[in-house]
Amino acid sequence: MAIHHQQNRGYGAALKTGIRAAKTEYVLMCDADGQHRMEDIRKVMESGDGYDMVVGIRGEGSHAPLTRRPGKFILRHFANWLAGEKLPDFNSGLRIFRRKVIARYMHLASDKFSFSTTSSFAMLKTGQRIKYVPIIVEQRIGKSTVRQLRHGTDTLMLMLRLTMLYDPLKVFLHIAGIFFLLALASIGRDIHFYQKLKLSQTSLLLLITMILVVLFGLVCDQVSAMRREMHERS
Repeated sequence: MAIHHQQNRGYGAALKTGIRAAKTEYVLMCDADGQHRMEDIRKVMESGDGYDMVVGIRGEGSHAPLTRRPGKFILRHFANWLAGEKLPDFNSGLRIFRRKVIARYMHLASDKFSFSTTSSFAMLKTGQRIKYVPIIVEQRIGKSTVRQLRHGTDTLMLMLRLTMLYDPLKVFLHIAGIFFLLALASIGRDIHFYQKLKLSQTSLLLLITMILVVLFGLVCDQVSAMRREMHERS
């Protein structure tokens, strides 16, 4: 059965509609532009048993447009930093989900092109069982509608929001660390200028800001923990 939207609502919205309409235990996500081979689709499907998500990671020999490599490089390293571990292939379009599991996190994903990335991130951050299977990706048929700057920026912001939801201290402590280094540099300048330990207003302001950022991070972490607990109970 084919399901159609009356108007284009986006890549992610189409996937959400399909997942909600599905009745099976697992749902397969596959790009329809000729990139994925039937043998790889079969391989991913056969690997789903016992896992909440199986991702087809693009291996050696896969097609990768040169124009998209710089953006993917930035996005991959930012995603790895936010996730706290190396993601083999964070935005592969070939993957299979346990339907009841992904349905719980669809509200976190965008209706646009970042569904693959944000679903990977959400499943990883919630400790779901994930498996990676090597595949070969062919050159797409037709022209991609993905825009590196616009869609890449949207994806980065969405991942940052997910991090703030699941691990806000990771963000706040890094920001606090920046203010701490600035405060040390300012204190060093003060000692050199006054020839004694006397803090300027700038140094005091940087230290106070660092402390406030840490405190805000602790509050956000507690709010995040309560929201996660409420979500898991629902």
